[in-house]
Amino acid sequence: MSVPARALFGLDGLEPEHEEADATADGGRRAVSAPVLPLSLSAQAAERLSTEIARAGGREVCFLAEVDEQRVVRGPRAVARGNFEAVLVAARDANEGSVMLHNHPSGLLEPSDADMRVAAVLYDQGIGTAIINNDASELYVVVEPPKPRERVLLRGDELDAILAPAGALSTRYGGYEDRPGQRDMLAAIVTRFNEGGISIVEAGTGTGKSLAYLVPAVRWAQENSERTVVSTNTINLQEQLANKDLPLVQSLLGDVRWALVKGRGNYISIRRARLASESQSSLFEEDRSDEMHSLIEWIGTTEDGSLSDLGFRPSDETWEEVRSDPDICLRARCPHFQECFYQKSRRKAASAELLVVNHHLLFTDLAVRRATANYTQAAVLPAYKRVILDEAHNVEDAATSHLGVQITRRGLYRAMSRLDRRGRGILTTIHDAVGGSENGNEIRERLENRVRPALSRGRAAVDGLLERLEPLAPPGEVPVRLGEDGAFEPAANDDVAVQLQGVLATLGKLERELSELRARLELVEEWMEVLEGRLLDLRSVERRLSATVQGLRLVLAPGDDASAFVRWIESRGRGRSANLVLAAAPIELGGVLRESLFMQAETTVLTSATLTTRQSFDFLRGRLGLGVGALEDVDKDVEVDERIVMSPFDFETQALVAIPTDLPAAGGGDPGFGDATLDVLQSFATITDGGLFGLFTSYAALRRAAQGVRDRGLDRSWPLFVQGEEDRHRLLDRFIDSGKGILLGTSSFWEGVDVPGDPLRGLLIQKLPFRVPTEPITAARMEALERQGQDPFANFMLPHAALRLKQGFGRLIRARTDRGAVVILDDRIVKRRYGRYLQDSLPPAPLVKGPWSDLERRLRSFYEDA
Repeated sequence: MSVPARALFGLDGLEPEHEEADATADGGRRAVSAPVLPLSLSAQAAERLSTEIARAGGREVCFLAEVDEQRVVRGPRAVARGNFEAVLVAARDANEGSVMLHNHPSGLLEPSDADMRVAAVLYDQGIGTAIINNDASELYVVVEPPKPRERVLLRGDELDAILAPAGALSTRYGGYEDRPGQRDMLAAIVTRFNEGGISIVEAGTGTGKSLAYLVPAVRWAQENSERTVVSTNTINLQEQLANKDLPLVQSLLGDVRWALVKGRGNYISIRRARLASESQSSLFEEDRSDEMHSLIEWIGTTEDGSLSDLGFRPSDETWEEVRSDPDICLRARCPHFQECFYQKSRRKAASAELLVVNHHLLFTDLAVRRATANYTQAAVLPAYKRVILDEAHNVEDAATSHLGVQITRRGLYRAMSRLDRRGRGILTTIHDAVGGSENGNEIRERLENRVRPALSRGRAAVDGLLERLEPLAPPGEVPVRLGEDGAFEPAANDDVAVQLQGVLATLGKLERELSELRARLELVEEWMEVLEGRLLDLRSVERRLSATVQGLRLVLAPGDDASAFVRWIESRGRGRSANLVLAAAPIELGGVLRESLFMQAETTVLTSATLTTRQSFDFLRGRLGLGVGALEDVDKDVEVDERIVMSPFDFETQALVAIPTDLPAAGGGDPGFGDATLDVLQSFATITDGGLFGLFTSYAALRRAAQGVRDRGLDRSWPLFVQGEEDRHRLLDRFIDSGKGILLGTSSFWEGVDVPGDPLRGLLIQKLPFRVPTEPITAARMEALERQGQDPFANFMLPHAALRLKQGFGRLIRARTDRGAVVILDDRIVKRRYGRYLQDSLPPAPLVKGPWSDLERRLRSFYEDA
């Protein structure tokens, strides 16, 4: 015997069996697309429900239950008593197609407004809602639980045929090459999409990994209307996927709804730009009319509206006043809402089944989801169940930067300068706009007697704190660790502690004064219309002040959070451009990534050309919380598949690694090493006639080498391009166009740079790319390993250097026809015991070592043979 439903009521007043299938790509759940049987309670379920309700004294109890194929409710379990918030939390782990039931003690089963709001949220998670009476003899269905959709599994043989010889790719792409490794990688990803779990794939340079993961992701979206997020380390690779790879995949498989998603701060706000253009005299201390005129003109021509589509880089001060900002957004009330570049990108993303994002945006989204315990609904990104992390060797570093805090002197002053810059700014605009009415005079009096004095006290307090902190971290010096394992704790100094409390108090007071000013302005309808944008500016500054207060507490007075974070202060830049930075970052991220990312997604793919050291994924898995021991402690079984896809390039003939052994020591600070670097670079360039990259591990070494090249006049024979002297993209384009240049770079030029063909013929690596052991995050993580009884050099420093070195090597050989040599000036790779570890992590190119004079002959022979 079962209890039938007394009524059937859909969210939009429609009975669900008459609704169309939902195709909004909500991350997995779809509405019913075929008639369903009415919902009913099994006798056992009814008895359990009534028993639990009686035990609660007839008060309201909420249950979650499964629904079988005959639409009978079975196995209810009580999850909350009269607390819908607890139900929503419990429902996050409920199966799609289940149902939430609760009783109305009154016996009246009509849903309330609160019932309908909860039902709407649960419906988005694929869960139905029903109301029962206390003895469970009547059932009122508010929203039918959708019948779980049967997923269409990918057919690996069909997708393999598309990439195989004589397949669709070979007929549509003129540069087609058969890449068995690409199809091997595709097969691994097809399995993960079909079965769930985690796939870690090291795809050697030239594999064609983008197509290997895009083809199954696109086909899955077409067959199942489920969303996949593809995340890259840089916007550059995002745009390559959007402009090149995805159009190619669509030509092979047909259309799919996809969107390129960038962080909000990349987009210009039409309303804010026009408002700033009209208010230049009161906003900017310096003349910005040329920039503003160019931006207004660009708004009328750009389709994208993001910085990457802008032909020049506006000043930080200007972009701060015109960029899209969530605190200053009018949303649907904005007159430019429909044409708003950010809102258009958001609408496109909401309906897309494939999102192309960068790690910055992914981890911003993850931070919001962690803070709100929301893994099933939209946050910064729409909901998703499948994620592909390209350039996955950067995941830990990307997550670190977005799960910590950073406060800068420049940022502190910029927030306050938005309010007032020598008589210009938001406060002046408000003062001029309110006029001389009685209410206006009251506002002006408040501005002059309360808000501006609070701002002045805030500035003075910040000045006082920074004056105490800046001597602790002089420009050009290494960052200074704070706290337990650091050198000292500034707030333990009475003077610093007093200054810190002064800053926290005065910024808090300024935030309250701004809030009160905004509240008073909002009482006058006329001002609401005239000052709508400036009211939002006030709210934005309020929130930034609040975030600053929280950040200062975490860095300088962390309390119970101290042990989980590494904290430091440093001065970045030199001279007048020096900027004091106060920062904190989490020490251990493995557990966070495992629980908040990998365990929440049904399918995760991590891929890069550099994930293994010595053919092992152990280091990467350990850092990301995916080590075998860590996975034994999780609640669910997780399949982790490892795969190494070898590069199709013949490194035995295409490449040569040369290690001079008679140079001054690279790691000993010998001043002769700099001169030796220039000697080798000059000889190498003579052999190759330019076409060289020189990779350095610090900007100081880079600048010394660049000056040495100019002092020797080498730039007259081979055009010199130096990172930091002009835009990175323009620098690379000019290097390629020259055909015989020398490009000197550090940091970002070790990876993500693709120069196939003759313009790049050789690579010089000055030093092995070990991390700086005194850098705060590195030092804290090494100390954490030491506390665990591990060797921090062997288990952290060395694997990181191996991956970085492999990334640098990967800049040289980008196609089957490329040929070139890598000269490594740091002979520790052949003289130290750990050198074998580094060698074994490189592609299998021949390695020669010896005096530089011998290597010169070998290199000349290598290039002549070509």
